[in-house]
Amino acid sequence: MLASTSLISSCENSGNQANPDLSPTGKPTIAAVNYPLAYFAERLSAEFAEVLFDPSPGTDPAYWEPTDNQVSSIQQADLILLNGAGYARWTSSRTIPYEATVITSTSFEDAFIKLQDGIRHTHQRGTASHTHEGVASTTWLDLMQASAQASSTAEALIEQFPEHSDSVSRELESLLTDLGDLDRQMRTTTAALRGADLVVSHPVYQYWTRAYELSAHSLHWEPTQELGASEMSELAATRTEGASARYFIWETQPSQENLDKIKIAGFINIVVNPCGGRPRNGDFLKVMRENISSLNQGIPQGASTGAVEP
Repeated sequence: MLASTSLISSCENSGNQANPDLSPTGKPTIAAVNYPLAYFAERLSAEFAEVLFDPSPGTDPAYWEPTDNQVSSIQQADLILLNGAGYARWTSSRTIPYEATVITSTSFEDAFIKLQDGIRHTHQRGTASHTHEGVASTTWLDLMQASAQASSTAEALIEQFPEHSDSVSRELESLLTDLGDLDRQMRTTTAALRGADLVVSHPVYQYWTRAYELSAHSLHWEPTQELGASEMSELAATRTEGASARYFIWETQPSQENLDKIKIAGFINIVVNPCGGRPRNGDFLKVMRENISSLNQGIPQGASTGAVEP
């Protein structure tokens, strides 16, 4: 019984044999705790394996609670990909087979961002509350860290399925090229945000802001929640002195009413989707490209840190 995912360091038992009966297709199964890892695994192992990722679109895998049957399926997978950094809290209270498990962020765990405080809140009315505390876990929003996690996934696949090492290595090269291109585009696009007033709707952008040299104030708002007087006062309190540009980053598309209120408050609305869960349309690369497009559209042409009209 593993009390914490921090006790798992790597997929060390290369003698673990694939069980072709676990998948209806007769292929070995790879389980992932979030969509970025599922996407990496799908890219790298499409020729020989099936990827198991149960949270439905619209569900946050960080706080997803699998059923006993779902846990059983994950436990029987030939390879289990964890994000690390405290992501997917259910993994700390369930039995996970050590020999089949790899933590994909181990190579940069010394760079994890510790959260300064924990604030309890809910994601929507009627749901259980939770606290953001401990270590920031959306590691892949630094796209170079995403590349490291993709490489770790490839290493685990080659160790577990050495007969497919050539195809995994080939696909990894293509995947790293895509992620590198995204990183360069993101770095270029976000340059105009450096020094601006940047407010994010949820405390999940820590690695993104660090990687791209940004500074942001985090709130705990949902895209469709009603923004009343207290919320607008909270937003007003984030504004710094001077006439700097002001941008508000949402996780997903907010309601039109919220868009209007943020605009009236003097901020430019931009959506940057962390893509922790499977998107309803497209894939991880498509969502990241849409994020870059959203940033490009939201930042006025030629904008720097000077005043702009929202």
